[in-house]
Order: sequence, then C-alpha cells, then structure tokens
Amino acid sequence: MPHSGLRKASQDRPSGWKSDLRCLDLVAALRWQRSFWCKLNKGGCLRAFVCWETPIRVRRDNSAGLWGSRPRGDASRGRAALLFLALAFSSSPAAAQRTPQPVFTELFSYDPAAPSELLGKWRISSQLDSKLQPLRVGVVEDPIGKTVGRITVQEGDGLAGANEAMLQARHYICNSEGSRATAVEAKPGGVVPSERAEIQVRSDRATGAGELVKFGELVWYRFSFKIASDWPHDVPVAGRQLCRTVIHQIKQDSFNGEKSCDTSPFFKIEARPVGEHVSFFAQVASGSACAWPPMVMRTKICRRELPREIWTTVQVRLNPAHDSSGRVDIWLNGTFCGTYRGRMADHEYGARRNGVPFINAQPRFGIYRDWRAETQTIYFDRIMFWNADPSGHPDWGVTPPPG
Repeated sequence: MPHSGLRKASQDRPSGWKSDLRCLDLVAALRWQRSFWCKLNKGGCLRAFVCWETPIRVRRDNSAGLWGSRPRGDASRGRAALLFLALAFSSSPAAAQRTPQPVFTELFSYDPAAPSELLGKWRISSQLDSKLQPLRVGVVEDPIGKTVGRITVQEGDGLAGANEAMLQARHYICNSEGSRATAVEAKPGGVVPSERAEIQVRSDRATGAGELVKFGELVWYRFSFKIASDWPHDVPVAGRQLCRTVIHQIKQDSFNGEKSCDTSPFFKIEARPVGEHVSFFAQVASGSACAWPPMVMRTKICRRELPREIWTTVQVRLNPAHDSSGRVDIWLNGTFCGTYRGRMADHEYGARRNGVPFINAQPRFGIYRDWRAETQTIYFDRIMFWNADPSGHPDWGVTPPPG
C-alpha cells in the first residue's frame, strides 16, 4: 500500500497542475530528516511539492522505499532518497537562471500625470516641437489593467518636406481616398511630406553604448501594440494606394559625402488604415539610395489584416547583415508569420563609425506617416530585447518557423 502521504498529496494538489507532471508530498519521506527538511524549507517544516516530468518514473515495487515505509535502518536508501530530493529542489531554479533575461525592457509603468521619466528614457523625434513632446507621448491606463505607452500624431507634427505652396494650399498627400505619394514622387524633384511622433531607444552614436541592434549579431525582441479608434477609414480610389503608416523601424542612414540620401529603413513594420481594419506588413530593404538611379530592393513579408482596438503582439528574430547571412523571422501573437533571408541596408554608403558600418537609427516605435489632416493614436506595451535565444522566457512563446 502506498504511504498515506501520497494519497493526501493528490488531495492537496494545487489547482491548475498539468496532467503530465508527477507531484508528490515529501513530508512523510523526510519525517526522519527534519534538520535537512528545515534547511530546504527555510525553517517552515510544513509541506512542499517536488515535480518532475513524466519520463522519470518510480517503479511501483520500489515506491515504498521512497515514501519511507521501509525500515528506518536502511541508511543507504535514505541517503540516496535525500540526494535525489536535493537535486529535484535545485534543478528548477537552475533552469530558470539559464533562461536569458531581456537586456532592455519597457513596461510603461509610469505615473500618467508625470511622464518625465518616460521622456527621459527614450529619445523623442527631434522633428517634433519640444513643447508638444509631453502632449504627444505619454502613458495612460488601459482596460487590460495597467498603464501603457500612448503616442499620438496630429496634422503638422514633425512635418518635413512640405514647401510653402503646399502649406498654403493644405494639399495633403493622404486622405480617405488613399495616397497621392506615387504621383508626387514621379514628378521631377518630387518630395512626399511626412509627419512623425516616435520614441527611439537611446544610444551613444559616438561609442555605441546602449545599442540594441548591431550588424552581424542576432537580436530577439517583442512588443505589443493596439490601434486606436481615431484612425481614418481609408478606401483608396483607382490609381491610389493605402497611406504609408510606419509603426516601427530600424535604419542605417546613407550619405554621399555629407549629404543624406533619404534612405528607407532596412526593417520596418507598417499598419495602414483601410476600412474598419489596418493592413499590417513588415518590409526589408537593401541597396543604395545614394546611387543614381537609386538601387533599392524592398521585400514585404507577413501581410495580414488586423482589427482596431485589439492588442497584437509582434515577435522578431533579426540578424542584420549586408550579405546573404541576413535574416528576419516574424511572429504575430506567437504564430509564425514570415521570413526573409538576404542582404539588408546599404553596404556602400551606409553610416560608419571608425570605418565600420553601424546602425545609427536604433529601434523606433510610434507613427511615421505621409502628411494628412486626421489624428492617429497608437498604444504600445511590453517592449523587450534579448541578445540570446529567449526560448523558455514567459514573454517569448512562439511556434518554430517551418524548415
């Protein structure tokens, strides 16, 4: 007969334990080793559970030895049991310590009435008037039960590329009928005005301190976002496209001498408004915007239609590289969504530090869009970066990519 402690363990088992675990009450097993038990339990000699996975099995004919129903004089078996129990107690914390922890975490746990701490942690778009920064970037209480990041763009915020005639005429690039960007760019010297409000990871561009994304180094990261109800409901007419709306980007600027070549981010994520939804996709760019004509290849992956007012989690594994070793894998809510393999950014004209290419525009989150009149708000939460495989971390649960 099994010891009564085993029957009581099954009765007292905490709710929510999975059926593939064997959980045993150790009080009876250690009742003759009180000093050892108290050390494990830090002085509280009540009850504890030890669990191990199903491949570890105890033969039924030997179970009495484990439960202490054998004679007390069997010292060797008792010492073996204690060694097994000590290993069981120590293995779980060791496994937890081996799971890599994020090197950067943003949970937006700030006082909504005092956003200065948030503004101090992140670099805010330099194009955005400093007086507007605390109005456009802050934290708010969300129905999920915690504070989250809130970024809002209004007409004219961080406006770049609009000449005086455009400003006078208010000839926006985007409206409910879609974007005029293609037609504007087709004209000689055509420039598409843009607006932005973004937060960017702070780093020292002179030394590299604080950089999270580097060429040739794998990085894993995740963030959650939610599209607000104030986004426009665009329905493009013939000849127009959906309006560019970037919510995340990483960039290596390119220069011809001292002149910027207006390079695209080598990795970006967009959420373009369309009807009641948003058109979500990621894009990888490679080649040189400084060449004439510009030689830039753009590849879209992970195209999805997403709802508004619903939280979506994005997970990315990124190896930025100028050669064929470059790779991006992306997941939505833990489900694999797309991959890219190949070159990224601009090896020839891209930014360099001490002669070595580097990513001078570290990750940004917010809204970068073509010029339009409507207000748009986006919410962010749980932004995390790892420099080692985070498998096993509670904030990184993804299905493996095919192949």
